Amino acid sequence: MSIFRQVQIVVGTLVLLSVLGGFLLNPAGFVIAGLFGAALALAGMSGWCGMAILLGRMPWNKAA
Repeated sequence: MSIFRQVQIVVGTLVLLSVLGGFLLNPAGFVIAGLFGAALALAGMSGWCGMAILLGRMPWNKAA
């Protein structure tokens, strides 16, 4: 699975959980979801994605 697909899965899940947390637990969850959105926008504009770098270092992404 490509790194960018992994980033989309992770960030999408984190945004979903943050929004649910915002509705069910604490409105601060909406702020967290907004920060994830801002990080995605920054990654798109700059071409640098810290999560992609982090995921690329995970053992399941190492070439054999």
